[in-house]
Amino acid sequence: MAGTLAIAVRLPGVFAPAAFRAVAMKFPRNILVGRILMGIMAAVVWWVMYRSATDEWKWAQPFIFLGVPVAYLLVINFGTQYLALRAVAAALLLIAKPMVDAADMSLAPGRLIVTVVAYLWVVAAIWMTVAPHHFRDLIGFLMANDRRCRLACSAGIAVGVALVALGVLVY
Repeated sequence: MAGTLAIAVRLPGVFAPAAFRAVAMKFPRNILVGRILMGIMAAVVWWVMYRSATDEWKWAQPFIFLGVPVAYLLVINFGTQYLALRAVAAALLLIAKPMVDAADMSLAPGRLIVTVVAYLWVVAAIWMTVAPHHFRDLIGFLMANDRRCRLACSAGIAVGVALVALGVLVY
């Protein structure tokens, strides 16, 4: 799933780089997209945390039930700077966990590739959260012209194809 998402997000950058560049340059500060993505991430986090409250943590379920929506409202109202980029960072963290779990269950040597990619995504998520202006500048550098845009998107598609291939052949 992570591989197909990586491919789907970057395909427009190969076929229509000018339009993709325009959207990519505005993305980090897009508040509406940030609120929608952060809402999706909050719903996923709420579901994961609510379901993981086992017997000894059942007492925390009411706090989780109320706390996550309150945290979402606080974030979208007071943390609007680079909200979309930080929502992507949350998505990378949420996607990395199942990738590492799936790799841990496999004995194939290819599992290390997925583990490394997942940890690189964690580092990227930390970077996006701590210094989003650096990531915005990186986007500006990679989207400076059509050639760089196609090259960067092609590299992302290659990673996505590798993840899909590993998912089909190894897992």
